[in-house]
Amino acid sequence: MPKWFSGMKGREQVFLLVFQWMAICSAFVILARVGLDAFGMWSNAGTRIEGHLSILNLRTDIDAALIRHKKEQQNISYDRQQLSNRASSLADKVFRNREYRELETEERERYKQHTVRISFKKASYENVNEFAALIRKESPYMFLSEVEVEPNYPPKSKPYEMITYDAVFHVSSVEFADG
Repeated sequence: MPKWFSGMKGREQVFLLVFQWMAICSAFVILARVGLDAFGMWSNAGTRIEGHLSILNLRTDIDAALIRHKKEQQNISYDRQQLSNRASSLADKVFRNREYRELETEERERYKQHTVRISFKKASYENVNEFAALIRKESPYMFLSEVEVEPNYPPKSKPYEMITYDAVFHVSSVEFADG
């Protein structure tokens, strides 16, 4: 034992030994936690790689499905202008007092997805339901990619009035790229 340790009082020696053991135990716990985290990341990486490989293996099936859909919808699917015109005319059949806005065209390698937004303010439930049904009839060439419906309850002073709805329809179509 070093001389400086022997020169300490018994209480100081015990305190120093307890402190050293606590430091060693703390370092061991920290190292164990770091090791377990590293092992978890390593084992999770294998699972993630397997998941990515399974998706990559589906590429041929996805390509075949895209080709099949492209052939099914050839000369029938809507481009941006056709979607705009058709969605607008269907909305006019149901609820003439509506708002219309072209949103965007999302371009991918093999297709474009066009989307328009049609809003009904204070429409009846029948109007909302009928428009959704008209769009569903146009499937698969036109579809609802998002729908938001919010009820407008009558005031408590007029409980006999009809409930109306504010509805926002995101109507989309897919246009397949040539080639």
